[in-house]
Amino acid sequence: MSDKESSFPDDWFKKGEDDKQAVGILLEHGGKSSVAAFLMQQMLEKYMKGFLLSKGWKLKRTHDLEELLDEIIEFDLSFEDFREISQKATAFYFLERYPFFFRRTQQGRS
Repeated sequence: MSDKESSFPDDWFKKGEDDKQAVGILLEHGGKSSVAAFLMQQMLEKYMKGFLLSKGWKLKRTHDLEELLDEIIEFDLSFEDFREISQKATAFYFLERYPFFFRRTQQGRS
């Protein structure tokens, strides 16, 4: 299996749908909302990359939705309305994916 990501938009949309379904299941069964937020960021990232690929964009590795949004609005300015949600979802992604110093510091104070 190749480690290269697909450049076909439909592949990205399908993966985004999988993440969307996982979010629904998680929330329906009382799963952690922080994990759901992480998966929502992943869903949005995949949909955004799929959209960009459908416009001829060259795939690049990034998890920053605002960076992707900057590229999307070159095709459609109406997406600017999603700036705030892109910023918040990206913040959730990084907070859930990586341990941050302040968390360890807070634990040490208990």
